[in-house]
Amino acid sequence: MSDPLAGRATIENRTFAEIAVGDSASLSRRITQEDIELFALVSGDVNPAHLDPAYAATDMFHHVVAHGMLGAGVISSVLGTRLPGPGTIYLSQELKFLRPVSIGDTVTATLTVTKKADDGKPDLFLDCLCTNQDGAPVIIGTAHVRAPTAKIRRPRVVLPEIHLGRRVASEPPIVDLRGKRGLVLGIANEHSIASGCAAAFARAGAKLAATYVNAKAEPFVRSVTDTLPCDLVMPCDVREPGQLEAVFERVKAEWGGLDFLLHSIAYAPREDLHGRVTDSSPAGFALAMDVSCHSFVRMAHLAEPLMSEGGCLLAVSFYGSERVVENYNLMGPVKAALESAMRYVAAELGPKGIRAHAISPGPIRTRAASGLDRFDELLEKAAARAPEGHLVEIGDVGNLAAFLVSDAARRITGTVIPVDGGEHILA
Repeated sequence: MSDPLAGRATIENRTFAEIAVGDSASLSRRITQEDIELFALVSGDVNPAHLDPAYAATDMFHHVVAHGMLGAGVISSVLGTRLPGPGTIYLSQELKFLRPVSIGDTVTATLTVTKKADDGKPDLFLDCLCTNQDGAPVIIGTAHVRAPTAKIRRPRVVLPEIHLGRRVASEPPIVDLRGKRGLVLGIANEHSIASGCAAAFARAGAKLAATYVNAKAEPFVRSVTDTLPCDLVMPCDVREPGQLEAVFERVKAEWGGLDFLLHSIAYAPREDLHGRVTDSSPAGFALAMDVSCHSFVRMAHLAEPLMSEGGCLLAVSFYGSERVVENYNLMGPVKAALESAMRYVAAELGPKGIRAHAISPGPIRTRAASGLDRFDELLEKAAARAPEGHLVEIGDVGNLAAFLVSDAARRITGTVIPVDGGEHILA
């Protein structure tokens, strides 16, 4: 959890006498997933709208949002550290919440003095405005404080670095993957399917390697891998010649072999993804097939010599491969091809003890899925239709993935396994 005032050697107030009507001060803070979790831990507010992506996907804003008072806390930071600063006594606060604050938003609190008390008390009244990184107001209100009358200048207290664990070790493992080495491709952020799988692999004791597609994506991937026992984190854009091969060369050099891999990547050009399959362009169709399907075949080819003792290859699919799902469009035939390729790989590599599966989750709110047109409607329909009555979570997919790559599933191969709360059984 970062400190927005880090780097200042001292902290100094402004006394009541030094402050004039119209004076203002600001402070900004970027809200992270860790901030939200720490606030929940300290406050006890474990509302699933702030902590449970699966629930939040069905809620008003369709994604995890920060606690309202976490954003408002930036106002308190301004009062306590800048205007007036140390010695300030909070008397009252009125707030109106206009917009949600999401993970990654930067909240800037600006406080402006509107009135100084004239009754002999050193009281101040301030307008409070919190905006996001786009300049849109998220919180407005007023504050009433008692300002200090004596000058205070103190050495700034250095806060400890705090990092929340994901309870990888404390949660009971589904299976035992100790001694196994796994490569995970497709982590986008903490809400991605690959992230849920990586966490399950780690809980079961596996050593992990992971990839990120480019420099822009790297911080989001590392926010996941830094919480796991992940030995290698490497760049890999399967569209760039040589990058996928470099990943497997690094795995070979560092580990000498590989026991399992997860392929959780997909891509289609936006104009082809949002249009009819009938109208898809040759180039768009070919690119979607290359990134989303043939890359799995390439990975199988590169993994084969590293799996001398056998292994398991996992791909992530969706039931739009076998049924027409509104707005899934081009990804339908692409996922169908992926499932077919998986079966051929399973047949061809089976004699070497290398198994292959495709996991077919129900709709999950991920960054990749957000590119689908009207995806919110798909989520709502899936939750309503599923016999279990709720959406699938990334942890559910991860538990299945951990089982499939384990020795407990050594006689299972070539399967497409749904994990969707039973939605696939309905006509």
